[in-house]
Amino acid sequence: MNSSRTSLSFLVVLSALMACASLSTDVYLPAMPTMERQLHGDSELTITGFLIGFATMQLVWGPISDRIGRKIPLFIGMALFATGSVGCAMSDTMASVVLWRVFQAVGACVGTMLSRAKVVKCSELFGSSQAAQMLSTLVIIMAIAPIAGPLLGGAILEFGSWHGIFWLMALASAVMFAMIFSLPETLPPQKRSTKPIVSSFRNYLRLLQDAKFMRYTLSVTFFALSPMPLSRALSISIISAFLANTTDFYSA
Repeated sequence: MNSSRTSLSFLVVLSALMACASLSTDVYLPAMPTMERQLHGDSELTITGFLIGFATMQLVWGPISDRIGRKIPLFIGMALFATGSVGCAMSDTMASVVLWRVFQAVGACVGTMLSRAKVVKCSELFGSSQAAQMLSTLVIIMAIAPIAGPLLGGAILEFGSWHGIFWLMALASAVMFAMIFSLPETLPPQKRSTKPIVSSFRNYLRLLQDAKFMRYTLSVTFFALSPMPLSRALSISIISAFLANTTDFYSA
């Protein structure tokens, strides 16, 4: 019974960390038209800035976590995510929102990346079959979060402004920061890398020079990103139409 409770709490915390990316990108989608009107800028740049920070910083946090463990980067990441969320909530120009979104992404990518790494290592704690079940559950949550995110953001807009969405992100990151204390360290000191971080970047260069690896990587990247502009546009238009109709219904 104690083992099942431990695995359940482990799964809940990892699920919250895994949902970090969706919380950062999908919750405020309904607010993008309002942000453009109030801040007089292109709100799509907030997504671009976030994706740039999210993608590049994973290359940095990976080698760091291999050397200092998994929990410390998670704490730092959630602190950065909270700081970026507060910065977005207090911004009064689109440029500052984009800047804080990049800062937010530096922290958000840690939870999404290391939650998978912890599941892979947790086979030593809970067994390989239970680790596989955890990983499948996390995949399901990744599929549900982009659907639930815009609905949550639309509900917040009904009672407040787009600033409230980013305050919600700050509150959620503070809760996740506290939840990390319950996680076990899955990379003990004796298994941590002792090589300099520069060696990891040399390995990245070797991969970039591998033509076969790059063909597969670019193919998967194009397949994954090609529907995003259309899906983002459709989601914003559908949510905006839904909120407009809902407002007209209740005001009639």
